Amino acid sequence: MMKKYCVKIFGCQMNYADAERVVSVLKSMGWQHVENLDKADAVFLLTCSVRKKAEDKAFGLLHNLKKWKAKKSGRKVGLTGCMVRETSSQASVKKDALLRKSGVLDFVWRIEDSTELPKLLDFSIPTIFQTRDFFSIKPMRQNPTQVFVPIMTGCNNFCSYCIVPYTRGREISRSEKEILAECKEAVENGAIEITLLGQNVNSYQKTRGAFAKLLAKVTRIPNLKRLRFVSSHPKDFDESVIDMMAEHTNIERHLHLPAQHGDDEILQKMNRGYTTADYLKLLEKFRKKLPEASITTDLIVGFPGESEKNFKNLLNFYRTADFDFAFFSKYSSRPNTTAAKLPDDVDSKLKTKRWHRLNKLMLATAAKKNAKLKNKTLEVLVEKANCHSLEKRDLEKDKRCILEGRSSEFFLVKFEGNENLVGKIVNVKITQPREVELWGEIN
Repeated sequence: MMKKYCVKIFGCQMNYADAERVVSVLKSMGWQHVENLDKADAVFLLTCSVRKKAEDKAFGLLHNLKKWKAKKSGRKVGLTGCMVRETSSQASVKKDALLRKSGVLDFVWRIEDSTELPKLLDFSIPTIFQTRDFFSIKPMRQNPTQVFVPIMTGCNNFCSYCIVPYTRGREISRSEKEILAECKEAVENGAIEITLLGQNVNSYQKTRGAFAKLLAKVTRIPNLKRLRFVSSHPKDFDESVIDMMAEHTNIERHLHLPAQHGDDEILQKMNRGYTTADYLKLLEKFRKKLPEASITTDLIVGFPGESEKNFKNLLNFYRTADFDFAFFSKYSSRPNTTAAKLPDDVDSKLKTKRWHRLNKLMLATAAKKNAKLKNKTLEVLVEKANCHSLEKRDLEKDKRCILEGRSSEFFLVKFEGNENLVGKIVNVKITQPREVELWGEIN
């Protein structure tokens, strides 16, 4: 009988890209994916440990899986991603700490060891994998229209709060030839948009300018409509990338550039390698050549030692940078990081209060900037449809959906239309700009 499995994904886009390769391994074993947990023989978790909240979600699911596992003999639970330090099972002499912490787990594996998954599942039939190279696994695309292509893994920066260098390891770049082949195949199979992924794409091949050259080659792939990339590090982001974005219109008009804070004292404690002046100068250069592009960022509130003065500097920095949108998190100590040695001295309630103050500023700024988009037409790649019938006549004829997607500037746009537009780029006239989304109509 064919084995069936569920996959549960936590965290960033890299985990979604990794999941496509894990699914490919399972398919090579003859396993079948199911959405219904009750029909599954195994559950695989792809986890994130960048923040404690993500870990808590994974442990919450593991707790709930105890009853599921007890209902049927032979069910398995496996876990991979940034929470894992060592590939091992409950039978291993040297076990990862997760196996001791959660008895429901049968095994865990480092994502780069995914070709070892058949062994961990006691699968006896030989598989097609002749190498342990994770990126040699051909991904099973979950969404052939929008594709994630990792160009590297790991990180060498050692920001004081970040656990990634300890979980993903040091930076390893894929070859340009391998990346281009994967991108070309994706476009041939229907990809409209490709997102190049890496913990720090700007340090690709550890050579200044190498990432810009890679961008140029990917943009020239016939029929590729859109190209994105994440994440960038301000200390490594150079003008060659700005020039490449300005030159090639199929590179989307959006830059996500995590600042993490807006106070120089805190940035130094974070080991970010730049000052607020450095960052703002970079934004000035970017906007000079790409005035139509949007800029988003990541920010952390409540870092150890963050005073009211430090936080007010962050607010002022945000106003000066004039971001289109931002993603905020409250600092949570991560084991083995440098910042974990510092006293987590910003009270939890104060972190929450500061988060709301910053969020209020972000929403006000976004509302003001988005208001300027009224009556403008944006090109939107439709990503999903929430459907309903306006009348109970001919369902197919009268079916309408609330469609949503992203513009080239990464604005979230919603409008009414037919669900057959999912996966297509359409022109949408903005009629009702809001704080975090834009509403419009097909133009």
